[in-house]
Amino acid sequence: MWIKICGVTNVDDAEAIVDAGADAVGLNFFSRSKRFISADDANTICDAVNSKLDVVGVFVNSAADEVVDIVRHVQLTAVQFHGDETTASIAAVHEACPGTGIVRAFRLRAGGVVDVIQSIRELRQNGVPLAAVLVDAFVADEYGGTGHMVDAELFRDFRQQLSCLADAAGSSENRVSPLPRLILAGGLTPTTVVEAVNAVQPWGIDTASGVETRPGVKSSEKIRQFVHSVRTAMPSDPPKRL
Repeated sequence: MWIKICGVTNVDDAEAIVDAGADAVGLNFFSRSKRFISADDANTICDAVNSKLDVVGVFVNSAADEVVDIVRHVQLTAVQFHGDETTASIAAVHEACPGTGIVRAFRLRAGGVVDVIQSIRELRQNGVPLAAVLVDAFVADEYGGTGHMVDAELFRDFRQQLSCLADAAGSSENRVSPLPRLILAGGLTPTTVVEAVNAVQPWGIDTASGVETRPGVKSSEKIRQFVHSVRTAMPSDPPKRL
């Protein structure tokens, strides 16, 4: 189970995440976020932990050239697109930074699964190899970090539709890249994470508010409890990387 702690804003919290045994930190470059971090501060964090785990940059509707500049400045492992980015914009980032993983985030809501699947299909058809797809809860005018949980039934519907896409790809003569791994986000805390993971069986999990004392400030004890809960309930192979 790949574990990402998102919304990190300082080196101390990043090092606590490493010590707890998580697999990734998320750095939020969305200026309206309570967990926003500048590229220079992000670079300091990345220098401290980059060789020890994945460093994922989170972007919301940023221009492609801005994303590329930050990827190169901070040396991000992966980019997480968490807004309403177009296929062309994401493809432009991949073309400029082909060695950087692409994570596409979707805020899942009733009736929206078909649109999500179509977006994944378009990315695949345009040669964008997704490292993972992150599924978060939909909250109007918010882009993650809300503490709301994804409806388990919606997630299962999403997985079923994704399996149909896999079957279609498998039968095609022009098969594209493998389907992406699934990351569950939204409302995960040390006390809710095990039940949520057992319900949806994702490849990875992501939390921000669930291990905080206030937005952008993590609790080292909550981080330790969160990772310990997952590792105890679901022993796995050595830490995964994107």
